[in-house]
Amino acid sequence: MHEGAIIHSLLEIAKETKIKENLKKVTEIKIVVGKFHQVIEEVMITNFKYMKDDYDGFENAILTMTERNVRVKCLDCNHDFSIDEPIFMCPKCNSFNTELTAGKELYIETIEGTD
Repeated sequence: MHEGAIIHSLLEIAKETKIKENLKKVTEIKIVVGKFHQVIEEVMITNFKYMKDDYDGFENAILTMTERNVRVKCLDCNHDFSIDEPIFMCPKCNSFNTELTAGKELYIETIEGTD
């Protein structure tokens, strides 16, 4: 369960941003997570709710998570497709010569707060 480690890092970055931007409170943190990371949104939000209490000015902060689908490109026929299971075979030509083009993102989109 790596959601706790992700939330800890997220809160540390948000704390640094709060200080740097001279914010009194953080109200919302928006993140983008690719499905390839296999994080569970409910676990992320639950961890956030409990862990944010250790940070001054985060009492009413909420976490908003946008999930990105996994996209794969076939290097043999250039077919671009999405997958739900970790099977990287092209449905068009059956090649395994593929590359991951989306779905591995994990970044903070915005940190909102009041000053």
